Amino acid sequence: MENTIKTSQPAEYLESLLDCLACPLDNSVPLSAVRNAAGEVVALRSRDTEYPVIQNVPCLVPKLEEGIRGDLPLWQGRQKKMWQEYHDGSESIFTSESHTMGRQVGEIIARSGGGRYLDVGCGVLAKPAYMVTSSGRVEWIGVDPFLGNIARQFPFAQGLGEYIPFLHDVFDGALYAGTILHLLDPRRSLRRIHDVLKPKGKLFVWYTASRIGQKYLIWRGLRVLGFARRYDDDFLWGFTQKSLRTLIEGAGFAVEDEVFLCEACPDFSTCDHANEYLAIAHRV
Repeated sequence: MENTIKTSQPAEYLESLLDCLACPLDNSVPLSAVRNAAGEVVALRSRDTEYPVIQNVPCLVPKLEEGIRGDLPLWQGRQKKMWQEYHDGSESIFTSESHTMGRQVGEIIARSGGGRYLDVGCGVLAKPAYMVTSSGRVEWIGVDPFLGNIARQFPFAQGLGEYIPFLHDVFDGALYAGTILHLLDPRRSLRRIHDVLKPKGKLFVWYTASRIGQKYLIWRGLRVLGFARRYDDDFLWGFTQKSLRTLIEGAGFAVEDEVFLCEACPDFSTCDHANEYLAIAHRV
């Protein structure tokens, strides 16, 4: 996993985050800014821990021991692979401005209302496609374990989806743009998102749906037995439409709709490979 600081952000971005950042281990605990003689924020202090702020980027990744059922090494390996793919020129692992479905997602979000939204796993791009098409309605904040090597055009904090470092009730909406399948613990992450959303806050989960078949059933069986296994080379998890809906509802959300997404097909009925969806829900 990429650990060195290669990016920075304007001081005003950092200042805009200070009123909503929280301890990643306990997000009921606000963080206090530690400033140097010049008034620059150099760290953020929790009850018993200080997290560094380097080049105005809050670095709020807690130390992790072995992950759930040994999944941490798998997750770290996938992070390393994604970072190498990005450096090899594959921007498709993030939602570039030209990404058709990403632009569709942004348009849907913009129609659903505005406010302050959290992008869980924003990636390493100046401005993902969904941010571009929803600008003017949505004020985006991003969180991702990748620090990156570009200047993001939105406030950003380094953090993990399971340990989202924001206070309760501060966001009007949140988005997982293809990221929920990569998480160590999607259930924990959704529960934390439930905490940081305002009552009735919107949740959008863009995901690739798996099909029930031998591969999926074998993987599910291995997970139930406690064996750590990726669903495939790209994802730690596989979700059918039904299983993801169950997961979202179990975290305290009401699912409102599921929107079919496809770059090539005009509608669901004519698509013979339908597997990309946007689940839309709200906090109960």
